[in-house]
Amino acid sequence: MPNVGWSVEQRAAVKRWMFFATLFAVAGVVLSVFLIAAGNSGGWFLLVLTLCIFGAGYLFVGNIRRKQPE
Repeated sequence: MPNVGWSVEQRAAVKRWMFFATLFAVAGVVLSVFLIAAGNSGGWFLLVLTLCIFGAGYLFVGNIRRKQPE
């Protein structure tokens, strides 16, 4: 079955969800920096977790996007 690519609505939805994911990632990084500065070692865990989840999602969407026909 041929891959016909994403529709305009699907591309808009991906952009919207990536925007929300970026906002949550920025909030997670800010919170983790605050926790690290306050001396809480859980801030490092939150920082790594936030960056890993966002990075995995970004790479997943980028990989799917590269496989789409123009």
